[in-house]
Amino acid sequence: MKICLLTDGIASYVTGGMQRHSFNLCNELLKYGHEVTLVHCVYGRSSLPKKEEVKLLFEKPENLSVYSLRFPASSGMPGHYIKESYQYSFAITSLLKEQLPLFDLIYVKGFSGWDLLQQKKKGKIKTGPILVNFHGLEMFQEPASFGERLKSYLLKSPVKWNLNQADYCISYGGKITSLLNRIGIHSSKILVIPGAVSDDTLLEKRALPTNNKFLFVGRYERRKGIEELMQVVSSKPEMEISFVGAIPPSKKIKRDNVRYYGDIKDVKELNKIYDEHTFILSPSHSEGMPNVLLEGMSRGLIPIATTVGAVEELVNRSNGFLLEPKNVTSIQETVERALSIEAPELEILSSEAIHTIRTNFTWSQIISQTVENFQRVI
Repeated sequence: MKICLLTDGIASYVTGGMQRHSFNLCNELLKYGHEVTLVHCVYGRSSLPKKEEVKLLFEKPENLSVYSLRFPASSGMPGHYIKESYQYSFAITSLLKEQLPLFDLIYVKGFSGWDLLQQKKKGKIKTGPILVNFHGLEMFQEPASFGERLKSYLLKSPVKWNLNQADYCISYGGKITSLLNRIGIHSSKILVIPGAVSDDTLLEKRALPTNNKFLFVGRYERRKGIEELMQVVSSKPEMEISFVGAIPPSKKIKRDNVRYYGDIKDVKELNKIYDEHTFILSPSHSEGMPNVLLEGMSRGLIPIATTVGAVEELVNRSNGFLLEPKNVTSIQETVERALSIEAPELEILSSEAIHTIRTNFTWSQIISQTVENFQRVI
C-alpha cells in the first residue's frame, strides 16, 4: 500500500505519546513493506531536520518520503492553537496537492488533515479513504480545571467536524469508542486499533527491585493528575518516587526519596529507569491509551491508573490497580495498599502485566491488525 501519514510531530523531535505513536506506526508500516509519505512538524525555534536525518531514525527507510514543516508560531491569544492547527493543515494540503490522488489511504493525527477534509468535501481534490485519530478525545472527557474546561469548549466543535468529515475514525477501544458514539460517530465508521509497544522492549520476566519505588512519566500538565499525586507524595515521606519529564522547579518536592530525571528521550535510557521501579503511576483525569502504561507494563511494572479512556483495556485487578480520577484519597489509599503487598503477590502482578502486553499489545500484533483494517477500508 501507499500510505500518507500526517502528524503534528514524531519522536524524537517532539515529546509526547501521540508523537511516539506516530513514529512507531510509521516504522512498523515500513518494516511491513509499505510505502509511507510522512509529514511531521517541529515547534518553536527547533531547527528543521533534513530528510536524510529523519530517515536515519527508521529501520527500513528506503520506502519513506519525508516532509518536515514548522508548526505556526503561537500568538498566545485564546483559541490560538485551533487557528495555528488549521494553518498547519493548509500548509500540508498545499505541499501534497499533486500527490493526493496517488495515496491508497491517508492517516491523519489530530487536526493535521483539517484543510484536506474541507477540500475533499468541496470536491476540489480526490483521495483514498481519510482516517482520523484524535487519540484520547480529552476535550470530551471530564476537564481538570476551569482553564481546561474552556480549552475543551473551544476544541469540541472543530474536533467533531473533523471526525464527522473523516471516512473512518480511529479508536483505542474502551471508553474512547463510547465517546465517539456519544458525539455522533456511527460504529460502522469506527476502527478499533489499540496502542502498542515494540516487541524488543518486552521482558520475558523480571526480578523486582528490593525497594518498592513508584514512577511517574509525563509532562507537568493539569489533566495528568500530577497535582493530586504531588499532594500524596508530600503527605507520605516514606514514599519513594521518581519523575521523568519536565517538572517546574517551583513544583519539585525537595526530599531524598523523590528523584527527578528530567525529559528522557532515549528509549534504552528510559527502559533502564523503568527497570529500577516497581509501580508505574498514571493518575490522569483524561487519557487515550497511555504509552507510559504500555511501556511500563512491558517491563513488568505494576500499573496504578485511573479509569479513563482506554485504560481499562490494559489495567485490571489481576495486573494492577484502578483509581477514580481526581481523587487524592483514592491515590493515597492505593499507594498504601501497594506498599503493603508481599513480594510473591507483587511478582504475580508484575508477570500478569507483562502477559497482558505480550498477548494483546505488541507492535507485531497491532500492525497486522492495522494493515488488515487499512486493506478493508481501501
